[in-house]
Amino acid sequence: MASHVPASGRLGGIVRYTVELAKALERRDDVELHLLTSAAAAQPLAALVGGDASRVHAAPAAADTALPAWERWVLGTRLGGLGPAGGAFDVVHGVKHLVPRAAGVRTALTVHDMVLADRPQDFPLAKRVLLQRPYAASIRQADALVCVSEATRAALLAHHPQVADRAAVVLSATSPALLGAPAAPVPQLAGRRFGLVVGDSSPRKNLATAVSAWARAVDTHPEHADAALALVGPPPWGEEAYGPDHARLVASGHLVQLQGVDDGALRWCYENAAVVLAPSLVEGYGLPAQEALDLGAPLVTSLDPALVEVSGGAARHVAATDVGAWADAVVEHLAPGAPRPAPRAHPRTWDAVAAETVRAVLPPP
Repeated sequence: MASHVPASGRLGGIVRYTVELAKALERRDDVELHLLTSAAAAQPLAALVGGDASRVHAAPAAADTALPAWERWVLGTRLGGLGPAGGAFDVVHGVKHLVPRAAGVRTALTVHDMVLADRPQDFPLAKRVLLQRPYAASIRQADALVCVSEATRAALLAHHPQVADRAAVVLSATSPALLGAPAAPVPQLAGRRFGLVVGDSSPRKNLATAVSAWARAVDTHPEHADAALALVGPPPWGEEAYGPDHARLVASGHLVQLQGVDDGALRWCYENAAVVLAPSLVEGYGLPAQEALDLGAPLVTSLDPALVEVSGGAARHVAATDVGAWADAVVEHLAPGAPRPAPRAHPRTWDAVAAETVRAVLPPP
């Protein structure tokens, strides 16, 4: 179920997850992959299944607010008409919040996080109304639950302890497109010392702490007066939270905000950042932390369980709201000659993710 993937195949972390998992499943000789897409993306996304348009099924053209209801309440009754030439589907895999009700086949759901249940205030009212209860019902219904981290599985079981025997952990991976992209310098940052935060601007990402820590570091250390903090993320989709120092840093040139950067620019940012900051209050996985380590960037994360799980001893961990500790970490990494870790020699692959997902999703023998 890939109706959330735009025609470009690019957007946020769940879109990247969907695209890379689809590519890896398509490489397997024991899986015939079909995609449910939006009407607008059906033709471009056929490339994910080798250009075979017969394996791409477009959902009805509808407003974004209506599509979740169609996927949850109507899709299950339509699956028979969409099935492969050999008959019905064996598995319907929802990779974002929903599986169809009354599907009549085995269903699997990827659980990226439980933020919709734990921090509903971070989401627009329409998303809370349309997705909270269907998400919970999909969790209860799914025959297999694929959790992207042990931290996410723990959060899931805190709300739904009855699904423990159906919930497996399959860690994610850095996109090979990012790892293989030629680095492309970002003009606003080239020639400067800079820090990097990758993610959206919602309150749970805790950008306010990173921004205020950066302000304290450059205010109290004149030797770092030219250092910039780069915020890289998608366009805003809900409530934003940048903290009290944001406007001042933007005006002074100490904060650079970048949207829609391609893989080459993002790789260059990771490889040239003096430090990558991951201050989130709550994460399901923390892909930017993994990307930073795979590309050899110094990393500081909050104490969020998912971020600590992903980065382990390869990163420095700081209490999420301790602005002073974050500022100290920034100053330490901006110092001339501060050490940089080597890129990981053997990053986790999406073929491994696909193999573990197949094992988690298939019924026990």
